Amino acid sequence: MTILETSPEAVGLRERKKQQTRSTIHETAFRLIDEQGLDATTVDQICHEADVSSRTFFNYFPSKAAAALRFQGASIDPDVEEAFLSARGSLVLALCDVIGGSAERGPNVTRVKQLLAHRPELLTTATQMMVEAREMFIDLAVQRAKDREQAELAVGLVLAAFNMTLRDGSNSDAPIAEQLKATVHRLLAVGDAELT
Repeated sequence: MTILETSPEAVGLRERKKQQTRSTIHETAFRLIDEQGLDATTVDQICHEADVSSRTFFNYFPSKAAAALRFQGASIDPDVEEAFLSARGSLVLALCDVIGGSAERGPNVTRVKQLLAHRPELLTTATQMMVEAREMFIDLAVQRAKDREQAELAVGLVLAAFNMTLRDGSNSDAPIAEQLKATVHRLLAVGDAELT
């Protein structure tokens, strides 16, 4: 029996090729759907222009809408999850790191917002993405929170901060996690001012 060893360079190359394929499919789907609309664009068209098979397409994305929005299903990097679970201190600020980091690694939010404004037929998929991500973050947070309600409140606060950060269209070069923390502090300050 022969055991094949994979060098770190090969793993790196393999991962880079996957990322390139994912990006090519996404960019092609984004462009075609932006130009033609969701209904007029076919998976076969995307595959032809991206030079991939339909099997390869579906290995990366569950649908053409998901490809345009670069949605591959909600998941958290195991290293990020481990760091979150072992962190001490504020649950909300730790969630800012997780959610901000996820946004940094995801699609360009400004481009996605523009596509959704131009092609509202993608809103159903975008809403599904947000619901799945919210549940994923709650499932993670509940492992550090006192109970599910506290986890839901913490995630809700950070997602509200995320939406405000997107809406404000911050031109900040600061990482999204840091922008979220600043927005959370502003939200909490408003709450304190209103309660006194």
